[in-house]
Amino acid sequence: MAVDHFSGRSRASPPAGAGGGARQGALVAAAAVLILGACAGRVGEPAAGPAEVTAEPATPLRLAQTSQALDLPPGAVDGEGSPLGSYLAGRHAHLENDAPSALRFYLRSLEADPDNPELLNRALMGALAVRDLDLGTELARRLLEVDPESPVAALALAVDAVGDGAYEDAAGWLDKMPGSGFNQYLVPLLRAWTWVGRADADQALAALEPLSANSVFAGTHDYHSGLIGEIFGRSQAAENGYASALSGSPGGPLRVVQAAGGFYQRTGRLDEARAIYDAFLDQNPDTTFLDAAYRALEAGAPPPLPVTSANEGFAEALYGIAISLFQENALEPALVYGQLALYLRPGLDVGAMLLGDILITVGQTDAAVAAYRQVPSESGLAWSVRLRIANALASSDKIDEAAEEFRAMARERPERPDPLIQLADLMRREERYADAVTAYDQAFARIPTLEQRHWTLLYARGMSLERAHQWQRAERDLQQALELEPDQPLVLNYLGYSWVEMGIKLDAAKAMIEKAAEQRPNDGYIVDSLGWVLYRLGEYERAVGHLERAAELRPMDPVILDHYGDGLWRVGRKAEARFQWRRALSFQPEPELGEALDEKLSKGLGPPTEITKDM
Repeated sequence: MAVDHFSGRSRASPPAGAGGGARQGALVAAAAVLILGACAGRVGEPAAGPAEVTAEPATPLRLAQTSQALDLPPGAVDGEGSPLGSYLAGRHAHLENDAPSALRFYLRSLEADPDNPELLNRALMGALAVRDLDLGTELARRLLEVDPESPVAALALAVDAVGDGAYEDAAGWLDKMPGSGFNQYLVPLLRAWTWVGRADADQALAALEPLSANSVFAGTHDYHSGLIGEIFGRSQAAENGYASALSGSPGGPLRVVQAAGGFYQRTGRLDEARAIYDAFLDQNPDTTFLDAAYRALEAGAPPPLPVTSANEGFAEALYGIAISLFQENALEPALVYGQLALYLRPGLDVGAMLLGDILITVGQTDAAVAAYRQVPSESGLAWSVRLRIANALASSDKIDEAAEEFRAMARERPERPDPLIQLADLMRREERYADAVTAYDQAFARIPTLEQRHWTLLYARGMSLERAHQWQRAERDLQQALELEPDQPLVLNYLGYSWVEMGIKLDAAKAMIEKAAEQRPNDGYIVDSLGWVLYRLGEYERAVGHLERAAELRPMDPVILDHYGDGLWRVGRKAEARFQWRRALSFQPEPELGEALDEKLSKGLGPPTEITKDM
């Protein structure tokens, strides 16, 4: 049976280009340093707030009330239990991406060591990760007493001040943040929105200027200058900013597309709005994100401003950083920035979806579903969010519930293939191949014309058909996939390996697998296929080298180890062959392979089977 080399949809993806500007890559990922920077061992004088901030001095943590609110175990407040044990439990919860539990344990540990900067930093991170800004600001003030240079504490207090409408105070806290590295761009971006809160358009636009000097952040500068221009009624500044932000990538980022298209709708230039939406749709042909925008366009109902206040703009900036961090797999700081954005703008639908995506990625499925459900049904993201919820149910082993949701969505919108495709993918992962084929067939019936991008769908159905013992149809799908995407290594390997397993078209299979291996020389499955076709052709000495390499790349795959053992046997290395077969058995192979391995260990291999090289 062919090894499944298909790369499935293993991770939820954020909206295409949703970051609102050029993807900021490694430089944006430096924001993780801001959030995760170690502070243990740095003790300084108590930090006064910014000169213009008149907040009360930091007071001892209200841990008794906090413990009760967070349902801490008995003994968290009165000193029972081990502070070290609580710290270690917090670290474990942190490594398990369980922010609520990590916070509970760190707070317990703080009872015994209330001025420990590392504990305060970790507890602050936990509070922000669960969007508890009341606790977070208290922890931030306490942390600044012992670590005056804590950037995350200053950021938390700036967000809190913005939430209270204290924009001058917020600017003061931003000034407390280090001015090097990523903060050279983050601080001006956030400071610009504090000027919006103080109704000073000129200062707001001027504050953004440092971003324009760096090509990585130029798109962010342009997008936010467009937002600020619209708020102050400066139409030309808004148009210039949006147009420049759109020019950075084909189709443009989603948030820019929504803002720019809406701007043209609000100014009565409907053809220009449609052209922007159509360009995005050309790049993202299956998206539903612009459905609401198109409906508004047809109805002649201009959408509201995307950002209407300083608070919403501050949240937009935090969201843009969060999604860039998520794309760089910096998950903990992405979660913190995302939660801060939602604190300032709870109804930010893209923020709620991003939060769900982050939580899914770290394995917090129930929390992810709760986040997804914050997206309102009228949002343009609602359809995509429903698909995400169904996939989350599937990841929680609620397979039937997930399948029914996909089927319900397919009934609701009979023109859309995506719920059926995801249903089919689910059935394939569950090894219910006949059900997968049925769902794929229904999805194909909704696609009027196959395009190059549909090779993946043909590949997936081809694999399901092969597993369902419908080889003639499977072969047609795999060959058609190669017509749409010539020389695609995964398809070349799957089709070639299938021929090898059946002992047919071996010369053609060899050529295909060699082409796949040239493209992906470190893919253990493809290297194994190359060794196996050489084995089937009787070229045992050449085969063993590739099979050994495959076993190094995939040392726990029982099929690959079985093949390697067979190759060793044919070149006379029988003791080594038995060792590899035993290894293969130790990794719980499928029953059919397990029986074959037992037989080989008992009797070895018989003489090679005569094969027909081409059919």
